[in-house]
Amino acid sequence: MTALLVGTLLALGALSFVLYPLFTSGPPVASPSPDRRSSEGDPDRNAALDALREIEFDRQTGKLSDSDYAALKETYTQRAVSVMRAGGGPVCTTCGPRPESDAVYCSNCGVALAA
Repeated sequence: MTALLVGTLLALGALSFVLYPLFTSGPPVASPSPDRRSSEGDPDRNAALDALREIEFDRQTGKLSDSDYAALKETYTQRAVSVMRAGGGPVCTTCGPRPESDAVYCSNCGVALAA
């Protein structure tokens, strides 16, 4: 009889421990996005980069042939580069346009940036 009572109490304790987060009222915790997508910035830039990620994934999963991948990658890469260059950010003479809008030196090679 004692063993049955102790087992029941342990089961109720475990059940309350598991269900406790469901009944507490706290702010929902957002998990970080694995692909780092963001609604910030230029939507055209995000769309081009998202398209590049998607065709890369489709090629890796076998949904896209290598020739189709090459053609699509060239198209979306040109689009992404043109959108990035239109941003008017700092330009490194060695590495090209940099993503940091307030940088004085290139984060890749350390050369002073032209505005």
